[in-house]
Amino acid sequence: MVMTGSWLRSGTVRRVSPGVLLLLLAACDSRVVPSEVMPAYSQAEASYGLGNRDARVVIHGDPFGVPNPVLGKAVTDAMQNRVMGVVTNFTTTPNDTAHPDYRVTFVFNPVRALLSSSVCSGGPFETKPPQPDIEVLGAFCRGGGALTSATGWLDNGKGPGDRSFRTLMGDMTSALFPTTVSDSRDSCSGADC
Repeated sequence: MVMTGSWLRSGTVRRVSPGVLLLLLAACDSRVVPSEVMPAYSQAEASYGLGNRDARVVIHGDPFGVPNPVLGKAVTDAMQNRVMGVVTNFTTTPNDTAHPDYRVTFVFNPVRALLSSSVCSGGPFETKPPQPDIEVLGAFCRGGGALTSATGWLDNGKGPGDRSFRTLMGDMTSALFPTTVSDSRDSCSGADC
């Protein structure tokens, strides 16, 4: 379930009683929170960097203790067809069609808090050993910088084939490639306008 700032500001949460809201949140296996979208991000840029080609996916850490190809396939399978309007093939082993400047990076269970900009730096990142509770940081990167980023959590992950894990990674992908960008970026109300 992806919760965006506009959804939260719409007042929907205020119309639900606190008890019902807690039950709804408790029923969620995974949660994804998108971060602020960088001004350079657009669907056109996502299409340019990923469209009709392989899209490089870089994974740091292993939440389940499985071989890298198994985790990579589970992550990229969950990502497919989650970018509206862009036909791409997410893969950890891209061919020469992959644009060298664009990639999606995930860091599973980092030991320390990371800035979204550092997720695109290439690492290395110190990560925790496999455990059932998962935190994942993701970013759509251009060069060494993040165009978009998101953080996701999964309680009691069972393995890479787990439906809840697939949902988490699909929701992370949707959060990294928003179809609309907040109007707040187009308005200016400060002294520097």
